[in-house]
Amino acid sequence: MRTTSLRLRVVAAVLAMLTIVLVTVGILINVVLGGQLRADLQQRLIDRAGYAQILAEEGLAAQSLANRLTGDDVTVTYSVGGDTVYGRTDPTPRGDRGPGAPPHAETVPGAVVTQSGDRLSVTQTVAGGTLTLSSSEAGIDAALAQLRTIEVVAGALTIVVTGLLLTGVVGVALRPLTRMTELALAITQGGRGGRLRPSNPRTEIGRTAGAFDDMLQALETAENTSRQAAADAQAAEITARDAAQVAAAAEERMRRLLADVSHELRTPVAGLQASAETLLRDNPARAERESLTVGMIQQTQRAARLVDDLLLMTRLDQGDEGAAFEPLDLSALTRDVVAEQRMLGASREFDLAVAAEVWVSGDAQRLAQIVTNLLGNARTATEPGGSIRTSLAIVDGTARLEVNDSGAGVPAPDRERIFERFVRLDPSRASNRGGSGLGLSIARALARAHGGTLECLEPVATGARFALTLPLARA
Repeated sequence: MRTTSLRLRVVAAVLAMLTIVLVTVGILINVVLGGQLRADLQQRLIDRAGYAQILAEEGLAAQSLANRLTGDDVTVTYSVGGDTVYGRTDPTPRGDRGPGAPPHAETVPGAVVTQSGDRLSVTQTVAGGTLTLSSSEAGIDAALAQLRTIEVVAGALTIVVTGLLLTGVVGVALRPLTRMTELALAITQGGRGGRLRPSNPRTEIGRTAGAFDDMLQALETAENTSRQAAADAQAAEITARDAAQVAAAAEERMRRLLADVSHELRTPVAGLQASAETLLRDNPARAERESLTVGMIQQTQRAARLVDDLLLMTRLDQGDEGAAFEPLDLSALTRDVVAEQRMLGASREFDLAVAAEVWVSGDAQRLAQIVTNLLGNARTATEPGGSIRTSLAIVDGTARLEVNDSGAGVPAPDRERIFERFVRLDPSRASNRGGSGLGLSIARALARAHGGTLECLEPVATGARFALTLPLARA
């Protein structure tokens, strides 16, 4: 990936185009002006040739006629009757710079225009003789050379001034992107207080910055809530004997939680930054711009799901699960969840063995979340062609739901650790499916909120085995 400075590329491109325009305009001016000056010189010679006809008709002598026409860098040669006379070569008296343009002299037919080196000549038959008027183009060339010098100096100054102004303008235009980059770097280092606050939230960068601010606000709220919950739990558990140990453990958990949250948010933040830079730098086509916008929305949604899970964990830690308990048939709920998972994992075999009716007291949505998490994990861990067995029965006065899969299983040392937050035994598998590492933590917390338990047990044969127990509903 090329990482050439965007500011340098924009400034260089504009200056290159400006240079091309200035050079083109300069060339056009030189060509047009040079052509016009040469045309004027030619017309002046032709006009004087016509004026010579008038003077000849007035009976002016040949030498006097030649002298009258000579001047203003015009030389005259007049051949008549075998004699050739030349216009005066002595300096023009004060106030006499030749005849100039005649009051009215029509061009006489038969004038011949020739070019020899840098001299332009007009030959005309006058009163039976041959009149030749010539003038040098050196003055025109000098004027054009002076014009080119002025154009080069003015063009160079224009390019320098434009480059300085353009550097400042591009810097101002890139300021939102620079601010977003600085804030993203601050987040990776633990900073949470900064906000972008876009002035125009309807633009692409404005919408991205607004979503970025919303995500940071949700994250900061979750962190504050989690920090307060940890402080409350610490205050309840501390005793005179183990106060120092509890405080140290809580601090370590908080650092680990913040580090895990920052790590989980790094991927969506990096995706947002890369998409925003591409939008600003490359000005992509509409289809690609829409694709980048969809990608940014997906990354924002991923971060939002993580924040929602953190908020739910925080409420569960505080004992405020927000559930509405009522009697419900756990058998029917289990059958519905198994049917959903069977459609998602059609290449896997789902075995179901449940009692006819098992009534418990709880929140249907939260209990469905527990069962869905267990079966979803089993489906993910089981390769195509494998089997997942779900059983539900009343055991020792409680409802007992077991989920067994034929996957790789859970090592014995990790059967309790997998219920901790942000723990993944297979990070690549969880990351590829957008998991946050909070599913089993939330499921166990919900089970405890219903007065039950959730454990990972020794499998009967292979794979993983999870058991959920819930108290039965009161008759």
